[in-house]
Amino acid sequence: MTPFTVNDTELSLERFPPVVEQQLQAWDAADELLVAQHQLDAGEIWILNDHFGAIAVGLRAEDEQRPLRWVNDSYVALQALEQNLELNEMAPLLSCHQQVEQLAEHGRPAGVIIKLPRNLRLLTNQLDWLNQHLPAGTPIVIGARQKDMPSTLPDLTRQLLEHVQPSRAVKKARLIYGHSGEQQSGLPLLNSWFCDEINQTVHNLPNTYGSQRLDIGARLLLANLPNCKGSVIDLGCGNGVLTAAMAKYNPQCDIIATDESWHGLAACKLNTEDHADRIDYQWNDCLSSVEGGSVDLVLCNPPFHQQQAVTDHIAWQMFRDAKRVLKTGGRLRIVGNRHLAYHIKLTRLFGGYDTIASNAKFVVLEAQKRRQELDY
Repeated sequence: MTPFTVNDTELSLERFPPVVEQQLQAWDAADELLVAQHQLDAGEIWILNDHFGAIAVGLRAEDEQRPLRWVNDSYVALQALEQNLELNEMAPLLSCHQQVEQLAEHGRPAGVIIKLPRNLRLLTNQLDWLNQHLPAGTPIVIGARQKDMPSTLPDLTRQLLEHVQPSRAVKKARLIYGHSGEQQSGLPLLNSWFCDEINQTVHNLPNTYGSQRLDIGARLLLANLPNCKGSVIDLGCGNGVLTAAMAKYNPQCDIIATDESWHGLAACKLNTEDHADRIDYQWNDCLSSVEGGSVDLVLCNPPFHQQQAVTDHIAWQMFRDAKRVLKTGGRLRIVGNRHLAYHIKLTRLFGGYDTIASNAKFVVLEAQKRRQELDY
C-alpha cells in the first residue's frame, strides 16, 4: 500500500475502528491533493469533513505551528483524528467541532479546506454558512476523487462560490478552488416531511440519513416493531423514526437513541421531544458507552458503507455490541437487504435467528441472547 507522505515524512494513518481483514486505507488521493496543493496563505485553516483525520495530520506535518480548526459531525471521524494524531506523535487539536455553525465565535481563517461529503445538502449548508459569516474573498478549496463528484457539483459551486477554478486531475482526484461571497442557496436548514407510519412530521438536518423520505427498510421494521416494557436501544437512530414509534406505542419502555452522526442525533431529538424524559441521547461509536448485560431490546437498521467504501464491518460491530449489552433473554431485531445475508452473522453470534417479516428486497430478523458469556 502506498504510504501517505508529506515533506518526505511517511505518516501512519489507520481507519477507525481498524478493519484487519480489509485493505481499506485511511486516506485517498483527494486527501493527498488537498494537503499538497491547497495554495492557502500562512495562517489558520478550517478543515471540514476530514473523514479519518488525514488532512489534519498532513497539515500538521507540513507546518506544526499552523492553527487548525476541524469540523465533522461523525463521532467515528473524531476518534480516527485523535488516533492518527497520536500514532504520529502529534499534539491533539485544540478546536474540534460537530457542525460548521460552532465556528461562529472564531475570526477569519486564511482559508477553508472542504473534503467533499457524500451528501451535497451538507455541502450546500456549509457553503451557505461560510458565505454568511466569512468576509467575501476568503479562499475555499474543495477536494474529492473524480468518481465521487456528482454531475451537479460544478453548478452548485458556481452558484455559491466566486472565481471558481477546478484543478487538473491528479491520481483521479481533483480540487475546486473558489472564494466566499454573498450568495445563498435559499435552502432551509431543516428538511421536513410527514411520516404516515408514525403520524407526525419528521425534521431532518443537512447530514441526516433518510432526510427526503422514509427508506424501505425502515418502513418494514416500523411495521414489525415488538412490544417492550423494559429498556430499548435504537442503534444508529438517524432521524429517530424508530425511537419515536417505540416511545409512542410502548409507553413503559425507556430508550437509548444512539448515532455516530451529530446531525442524525440532533434530528432525533427534534422528532422525539415529546418523549425526551424517557430517552437518553448518545453521540457515540455503536454501543461502546453502554453497560454490558443491561438492555432488553436492541433495534437496528445497519449501514453497509463507511464514507464511499462498501463494507459490512460496521454491521458486524453493531451486532457484536448488541450482544454484549443485551441481558440474557434479550433480543436484537434488525432489518437489512436480503443480499447482505445478515442471518449468517446472527447465527454465528447468537446461535440462531427468527425471520419476522420479509418482502422482495428486505428482511426483518430477530436473534435472542440465550446465555450470559464472559467474553464477546
